Amino acid sequence: MEKNFLNTLKHVSKYIIFALMLILIISMVLGTVDLFVLLFKKIADPNPYPLLIDVEELYVVFSFLLIIIVGYELFKSMYLILKSDMIPVKSILKIAAIALGNKVITLNLKEIHTNELFGLAALIVCIGVAYFFFHKDVEIKD
Repeated sequence: MEKNFLNTLKHVSKYIIFALMLILIISMVLGTVDLFVLLFKKIADPNPYPLLIDVEELYVVFSFLLIIIVGYELFKSMYLILKSDMIPVKSILKIAAIALGNKVITLNLKEIHTNELFGLAALIVCIGVAYFFFHKDVEIKD
């Protein structure tokens, strides 16, 4: 009885992950279309220098691009979870690193406090150290 219940829960969780992957793909496609529309609007915008994009507008474009990349990495991680029933720690650390990179790139230094900056720096270092240990399969000896 318990084994059947656990198998049922396993199948339900796989369908939930599959549904989330479908939602993620749809949002990535719509986000990519929105990115193209945004980019072409910025290029076609009447300004004194045609076909040039202002640096402030590039932050928005890069932010959209990095969000789509995070979605792609998340999709790959979900695919690996479905395929192997294991949690891909390296892939999740990559997602976290890309998301933090997005935050740092689009950060407005005029509006951030020092404590928040130190917090972001600590997160980046922690994710880097964790990725190093998982990537190199380094064993920590007591």
